[in-house]
Amino acid sequence: MKKINTMKTLFKNTLILFLAIILYSCGGDDTPTVNPTITAINPTSGPKTTIVTISGEDFGTNTSNVQVFFNDVEAAIQTVTNTVIMVEVPVKAGTGLVKVIVNGTELVGQEFTYVLTTEVTTFAGNDITGDTDGTSTEAKFALPTDVAIDSQDNLYIADRSNHKIRKITPSGVVTTLAGSTRGFADGIGSTAQFYYPTGIAIGNQGNIYVIDKQNSKVRKITPSGVVTTLAGSSYGYADGTGTNAQFSNPTGIAIDNENNIYVADQNNHKIRKITPSGVVSTFAGSTSGFADGIGVDAQFNRPTGLTIDSQDNIYITDINNHRIRKITPNGEVTTLAGNDTSGSVNGTGVTAQFNRPIGLTIDYQNNIYIADSENNRIRKIAPGGVVTTLAGNTQGFLDGDGSTAQFEYPTGLTIDSQGNIYVADRNNHKIRKITQD
Repeated sequence: MKKINTMKTLFKNTLILFLAIILYSCGGDDTPTVNPTITAINPTSGPKTTIVTISGEDFGTNTSNVQVFFNDVEAAIQTVTNTVIMVEVPVKAGTGLVKVIVNGTELVGQEFTYVLTTEVTTFAGNDITGDTDGTSTEAKFALPTDVAIDSQDNLYIADRSNHKIRKITPSGVVTTLAGSTRGFADGIGSTAQFYYPTGIAIGNQGNIYVIDKQNSKVRKITPSGVVTTLAGSSYGYADGTGTNAQFSNPTGIAIDNENNIYVADQNNHKIRKITPSGVVSTFAGSTSGFADGIGVDAQFNRPTGLTIDSQDNIYITDINNHRIRKITPNGEVTTLAGNDTSGSVNGTGVTAQFNRPIGLTIDYQNNIYIADSENNRIRKIAPGGVVTTLAGNTQGFLDGDGSTAQFEYPTGLTIDSQGNIYVADRNNHKIRKITQD
């Protein structure tokens, strides 16, 4: 009898253990039980921090088993149920596919269109024109015209009416690198003189090159502040070496991968080239007018701003033609955007309109940004030629989002390593910063 009871007890315990195992294996739904699937994503476009609902099946309920990516940028998950994932769009995700990984299984959903948000702030300078070093808005400028950036994200400013080159650290500290009173003199730091410095660019060895407009010269500043004259002499037009060459109202400057310098020689209606050894030649352009073509067969009407891409294509603001022109390394000139009518119209290529654009710069994705000066706007040209307005509205001064911000005759642009755009907001005597997230 005792043996039978013992067997009954053993059977009972075994049964309880078996039922416990079954209940344990079936009781949790932290991992998918069949095959996870995505059935819908809503919304499919939006800016950073947009909350997106991903619907489907067999997601489980454990957030640690789920990852979500927008264009390969991982997102922060809010909640997970077996049929719904709530997730926040990450900053700077960009447009691309939504991917979900559930317990090692990768699911690919729809494309999410990322909407950039644009914010304009004041990086340095204040409402009063002047000549004061200091931090951020304590500093004063007088019609700053162009801006360039080095590999450590230090900004260099062509402070036109102060006849100086100023430096701004990433933390906003403004100092004077070179220049003093109006005039012409080579030298170190404040012993050097400029007369309306207008364009500025930085070579791959850290040397700073300045268009000294009213002196009709291209000047060079070493990182330690030693100023010399690279090319140019009196007002005129002549190719040659160093001071044997002549320019007429030069304005914009850009440097290619081989440290060749290109100058927008405004009143000569030409693009000039300076080799590292100082030999000046005419790269493109002839008489005033408008014509696409190769080299001297092309025509410009007061070319003003220059930038250059990683393939050494040059982009020019052709100010009186209201166009953005392009020159390939072999000298072929074409029209990228704009037409002969001034205005402010977004569109593709020649359907777009500008009003006397001056400065321009280019990012790593080959988006071109334009200081559309008479329109008081910053425009953007995508690689496909589509022109949009990035920031700016009516003339004035206002920080804020791109559509409400105001500039007063912006002239120069550059981009830092994080993709932030800096603007020489000339008539506001400020350096503005545009952040895109």
